[in-house]
Amino acid sequence: MTAVEQTRTTRTEPVENAPILASGDDPGVFRFPAPEDPAPRLAKILAMALYGTALGLTGVGVGLYAVIAVFGGAPGWYLPVLGLLTVLSVVPTAAAFLAIHERNLPWWLLFAAAPPMAAAVAVAISY
Repeated sequence: MTAVEQTRTTRTEPVENAPILASGDDPGVFRFPAPEDPAPRLAKILAMALYGTALGLTGVGVGLYAVIAVFGGAPGWYLPVLGLLTVLSVVPTAAAFLAIHERNLPWWLLFAAAPPMAAAVAVAISY
């Protein structure tokens, strides 16, 4: 038997930083940090991670409560409303981590993610 070396089908070298919402020489705000971007402070990363974790665990709690409510005969509007509120909370949270190299934008995005999650909790509890 002979050993055959397979060719790689996936990229192994790093891909160029693909900006989102970029125009011209502007690299864009919502992107993965480039090597030349200054490293964010560890306290900022920790605070954002804890805040994001709190939002995520709240969403998991709402989801588990929703599963129980659906099996209990929740109305037809219940899941779409919870899904929409969850998306309205997840999108700004993800955008905050993509904009971590900015100064204040991640905080505004994380704070914008809280009201939809609070509304999801209120909808879940009210049924």
